[in-house]
Amino acid sequence: MEMKRTHPLIITAAVAVILAAGIAIASMTGLLPSSQANMSEQEIAQMAEEKRLEEQAKIKEEAAAKKAAAAHSHKPAYKPAPVQTAAICNNCGRVVEVRQTRIQGEGSGVGAVAGGVVGGLLGNQVGGGSGKKVATAAGVVGGALLGNKIEKDRNSSTQYDVVVKFEDGTSDVYSFSSQPNWQAGDRVKVVNGQLTSSL
Repeated sequence: MEMKRTHPLIITAAVAVILAAGIAIASMTGLLPSSQANMSEQEIAQMAEEKRLEEQAKIKEEAAAKKAAAAHSHKPAYKPAPVQTAAICNNCGRVVEVRQTRIQGEGSGVGAVAGGVVGGLLGNQVGGGSGKKVATAAGVVGGALLGNKIEKDRNSSTQYDVVVKFEDGTSDVYSFSSQPNWQAGDRVKVVNGQLTSSL
């Protein structure tokens, strides 16, 4: 019958466990030179007190270093120079748009009367009998309407509206009967209710 052999790794592990247990027992019983088992309770207490004092001194040094660093890094607060804001000119602004508008003239009635007479005369020249009467009546009505329109067109005018946006955010429109010198983007100023150029 063949004997089973124990694997070498198992033997190595068993030896390591035995050695670790022996070292632990020697440490607890004071057989090892570095063990504190040979030291008296007074020596152990003195070592603990020294360690506590060392830690307190280290904490105090760190606090002093932080305080010194904070004192060196503390700079007076930066105060920015006050910003000078330009005073708003309520009557200063910029031209936004120049609009051209045709204003229809008023009819005085002269054009309608004159047109009616001329239209009646022309209508009277057309046809004969009752057709002549119808043509004359149509000529009077048509001539009156046409004469009135011609008179209104003759009396119509062009108006120029200048739209201005002021520095305070408001806007206004100034009307002129002739074409003004301003264009969109020009700086203007209102003086005594009149629009003037501003540099």
